[in-house]
Amino acid sequence: MPGAVPCGANMFARPQRRRSPQRYAQRFPQPIPQCSPQAPAPLRAACAAALLALLSACTTVIEPARPQARALPDTERPVTSPGATPRERIVEIATQEWARWGGQVVRLGRDDTSCVTYSPVPAPELPPELPLASPTDAAAPAVATTDTESKTNGNPPPAASCLSFPDGTGMEATPLGCTLARRYWGIVGETPSCRQVTQGAWAWSAVFVSWVLRKAGLDERQFLTGQSHSMYVVDARDGILPRPAFRIEPVPAMPRPGDIICAGRGRDRYLEDIAEIGFGTTPMHCDIVVAVDPAARVVRAIGGNVQQSVSMEEIELGDSGRLDGVTNSHMPWLLVMRNDLQ
Repeated sequence: MPGAVPCGANMFARPQRRRSPQRYAQRFPQPIPQCSPQAPAPLRAACAAALLALLSACTTVIEPARPQARALPDTERPVTSPGATPRERIVEIATQEWARWGGQVVRLGRDDTSCVTYSPVPAPELPPELPLASPTDAAAPAVATTDTESKTNGNPPPAASCLSFPDGTGMEATPLGCTLARRYWGIVGETPSCRQVTQGAWAWSAVFVSWVLRKAGLDERQFLTGQSHSMYVVDARDGILPRPAFRIEPVPAMPRPGDIICAGRGRDRYLEDIAEIGFGTTPMHCDIVVAVDPAARVVRAIGGNVQQSVSMEEIELGDSGRLDGVTNSHMPWLLVMRNDLQ
């Protein structure tokens, strides 16, 4: 009978489908061609060179442009705004650190004064003597930085109406201040004691700047840390880095947020020629610019070890409306480290 199912056949078997041609000749790509021993000698040499270059890229360690101290372990990752640029991260992290120290403010006036206008700690009654070194300090260098001049920077003592904090007082003499300052020293592998943190020989303004820039994401091709400001100033001046984040511009100049402004200290406070700055030998002080108000002729910058704290300096500009080296003798500005990052 036509169409009948033969006896014994599986009546539930699925009808055979016609196999269509395979759409792709191969689902996976061919393996990378290998150089066989029978390959011509030039081809084998080219393969060997390519393999060596690949292995070298995986194992080569790029050395910094100058010797760099190994930072102590530090897992802290400051939180910044989503999508913040490197320049914005620098400003945000510096501002966060200033807030952690209590938000101290110092006014550098056109009247040649330098006064604390706000501090989270009361004014000291009497300047205490510097504490003597303890046995635990013996393992650390006696002088850790060249930025060791008296923090009055050669000026006479301030008037009674002008609040200031001598060495051994202020926020750096508190347990919180000691902890935070020692944290900055870790960026160059040092572990000073709380006694040393309050001494001029361990001025921590340069390691504060170094810590902020590292936490903002700048690598060793862009910025190298240092325990003295003149180290990274000379790096920028001499252009030794492969991808420098900063370049030097002499004053008078108008800085921008994210720039670093620097002045000479002590014997070099009125240094005029940037070419005379010695690597690690010229005493300096530098701050991170966080805001500029051209209309009010005020630059706001945050620096470490300013009046024994991380302070915001409200810098009143002179008649030129730009940062200069003559308006305030407490901080005779010498140069601007221009931030070339976004």
